[in-house]
Amino acid sequence: MHKSLLNTLIGASLLSSSFTIFAATVAGGTVHFKGEIVNAACAVSTNTADQVVNLGQYRTARFTGVGTYSGKVPFTINLEDCDSTVSTTAAVAFTGTADANDNTVLAVSNIGGGASGAAGGVGIEISDRAGTVLTPNGAVYSAPQTLNDGSNVLAFSARYKATQATATPGAADADATFTIDYQ
Repeated sequence: MHKSLLNTLIGASLLSSSFTIFAATVAGGTVHFKGEIVNAACAVSTNTADQVVNLGQYRTARFTGVGTYSGKVPFTINLEDCDSTVSTTAAVAFTGTADANDNTVLAVSNIGGGASGAAGGVGIEISDRAGTVLTPNGAVYSAPQTLNDGSNVLAFSARYKATQATATPGAADADATFTIDYQ
């Protein structure tokens, strides 16, 4: 019995030492920390600072001519830690590449690099809560929204708009940055 126990202990000892021989330290990657310290009435919530708005999938047949639309998709920009003694309103402007046929909409592209290429004949229109179209040139601001102390939600919508008589299939992606004007 002692011999069996001794053999078991020796075997376990050899196994545990062989595992430590194979231990290694490898570079795992990089963690990027991103943020900003602002001197403003509010801070943009991290869950809406870099968001994706999924506009969905539509058939080319839906776009029957210039000025036809897909359905509106709502999205928000959330503000946190607002102090209404610093500013009482906030308005938002968007900046992005405008469509060559209609400068009131964002040009679409194939951001993901998929095999289908980019769609044609459509752009992405952004509107504020009042329905005002926000031309993506950084100069057209949304209707000012009164700020409450604490959290605030700024509501918008986006949709596809036909910019040519015929839409062609493909990815219909666009990026826009936003700026907030506090008054």
